[in-house]
Amino acid sequence: MTSQRFELSRRNLMQAVGLGAGAVATTSVLGACQADSGDGGDGASGKFVYVYPFDISVEHYNAALNTGVLLTAAPVAELFIPRCAILNWETHEWVPQLAESVTLDGTTLTIKLRSGIKWTDDADVTAKDVVGTIYLQKLNAAQGTIGWDQLVSATADDDTTVTVTYSEAFTGVEHGALKAQVLPYARYGAWMDEAQGLVEAGEVQGGPGQVTLAEKIAAEDFLDEDFITCGAYKFDQIGETVITMSVHEGGLFADQVKFSTIEVQKGDNAASVQLLLSSAVDYSTQVLGATDRSTIAGVEGLKELSTPGYDGIGLMLNQDRFPEFADTNVRKAFMYVFDTEVIGEIAKGAGGYYVPATYTGLPDPHAEGLFDDVELEFYATDHAKATSLLEEAGWAKESDGWHKPDGDLAEYTIIGVEGWTDFALSGEQAAGQLTEFGLNVTYENVPADNPWGIWGAGDFDIAVRQWANPFVPYVYGSWQMTWFTDNSQTADAMGMGLPTGAVETTSLGTVNVDDLYLQSQKGTEEEQAEANKTLGIVFNETLPRLPLFLNQRVSYAVEGERVNTIDPGSYELNDIYFDNPIMVRILEGGIEPV
Repeated sequence: MTSQRFELSRRNLMQAVGLGAGAVATTSVLGACQADSGDGGDGASGKFVYVYPFDISVEHYNAALNTGVLLTAAPVAELFIPRCAILNWETHEWVPQLAESVTLDGTTLTIKLRSGIKWTDDADVTAKDVVGTIYLQKLNAAQGTIGWDQLVSATADDDTTVTVTYSEAFTGVEHGALKAQVLPYARYGAWMDEAQGLVEAGEVQGGPGQVTLAEKIAAEDFLDEDFITCGAYKFDQIGETVITMSVHEGGLFADQVKFSTIEVQKGDNAASVQLLLSSAVDYSTQVLGATDRSTIAGVEGLKELSTPGYDGIGLMLNQDRFPEFADTNVRKAFMYVFDTEVIGEIAKGAGGYYVPATYTGLPDPHAEGLFDDVELEFYATDHAKATSLLEEAGWAKESDGWHKPDGDLAEYTIIGVEGWTDFALSGEQAAGQLTEFGLNVTYENVPADNPWGIWGAGDFDIAVRQWANPFVPYVYGSWQMTWFTDNSQTADAMGMGLPTGAVETTSLGTVNVDDLYLQSQKGTEEEQAEANKTLGIVFNETLPRLPLFLNQRVSYAVEGERVNTIDPGSYELNDIYFDNPIMVRILEGGIEPV
C-alpha cells in the first residue's frame, strides 16, 4: 500500500460491511485472552518484520480520528488495536477478537467481551470502552453508511456485555459495530459521552454538534502521551524509519503469539522492493507492478500469497462534466477500444489480475451461475465495433481526432494517483490505447493526500477507480461501489453525475437502480437473487463504470530468514487490507520464528 486512511486499507472506501442478519452466534476459535507474562506466548522469541509507509512527522496518536493516526489503518493494526471481531471471508463467520462471542438475533446484537484484557495503562477493557467507541463511530459515519444508519443504540449491560439495537436487520448491518477499533474510555470518554448525547438527540454527520466535536477531536494529537492500546503488542520504540512493538502483558492473545518483537520498516512501493530483495522484511502488502514483481522473483524464500480479489481497477466517467458520456454507445465504444489483458499485465503482472468472465459489475465468484440464462455482451478489443458505436452516437473522426455530435473536439484527461503504481500504470495504458484509437486523451496523477475528495467532488474528466466489490464478500457491495461511491450528485459532491433513479436499458426498459439496490441488500433470498441478476444486466448494458480487470490480492512473504512459514491458513480468502489473514494467524500463534 502507498497511502491509507479509513476506507480500504490503502484506498479509503468507507462502508465496509459484515455478516448477515439472521440469528447468528459465534464462539472463539482462539484460546485464552491474556498473557501470563510479558514474554508472550509459549517461548515467544525473535521478530516479525513488516513494511508500511508510515510518516511520524505528520501522524499522531489520536485514534479517535479516522485519518493520520500512526499505523491504525495498516493491516498490522490487528496486533495492537483490536476489534470485537473480524470476518472469515470463506465461511462468512465472525471470528471473535475482543469479544468472546457475538450474537445477532433479529435487530439485537449482543457482544460478550472476554474478561481480564488490559489496556496498556493497566485498566481493564470493559463494555464502556466498546459502547463509547460505537457512538463516536456512529456520529462521524457518513450518512448512508451501511450499518451505522440503522444503529439505534448501544448499551453496556455490565462490564463485559454490550447490547446494540438496530432499526432493521439485513446482511452486514452489524459490521460497523463489530469491526470498529475499540478505544479506551479513559482517554476518549468525554468525547464518547458527547457523541452519545448528540446521537440520542438525532445529530448526524455534518450537523453543527458533530462538526464542533470533530473540530475539538482534531485539535488533539496526544503526541506527548503514550499510545493506549489493548492488543497482543504495544509500541516500544517509534523512530523515523523503524517502529518496534513488544508483547503487551495482559493484551488480547498475548499468551498465544510466538514473536517477542514486531518491527515495522518504513517503506513505499519502491522501498519495499529493496527491503524484499535484501530479505530485510518478512511480509509486504504493497501493490507492486509487473516490473517490481519480476525484480523480486529470485529472492530466496520469497513466497507470493495470492488471494482472489473481489474488486478491480476501472474508470469513472464524469457525466456531469461531459454529457456525451450519458450515451451508452460512447461508453461501450471506449470498452471496445481497450486491450484489458495488456493493461492488467503491465499494471499488475502475470498472476496479479484476471479478466472477468462476465462484464456484469460483479467479481467472478459472485457472478458464477447467476447469468447462465442471460445473453450478455462481452467486451473484447474490437476497434471496428468501437468506431461503429461512436458514429452511431453522432461522433465523427477528422484529421485532429474524434469530434462529438456538437462538432467540438473530444478531449479528456485521465487521472490516477501519485505513488499508486497499479492506478498509474492502468491510467497510462488506458490513455495510450484511447489515443492510439484517435481520441485526444492525456494522463496525469493527482496527489495521494486526498484523491477521495477529488473523486467525490467530481473534479475530473475520467478517473482511475475501483469497480466490483472492495468492501466485503457480499454481492450488494459491488452495487454500492458501482452506482453510489463517488456519485452523491449533490451541489458540493456531484461525483460522476450518474443518474441512479430512472436508468434506460435495452432489454429491461426503464429501471430504478436505487430500489433494486435496496432489494439486493434487504430483500428475501429470492428477491436478492433477482435484484442481483437485474442489476448485472443493467451494468452490462449501460457500463456505469468501465471495468478493466479484477485484482488478485498479492502479498509477499520471505520464509526462512526470521520466520518459519507464512501462510493464511483457513483465512485464504480474506482480503489483505480488511481482516488480514497473516496478522490473524500471528495472533493465533500459527506463524512462528525460525
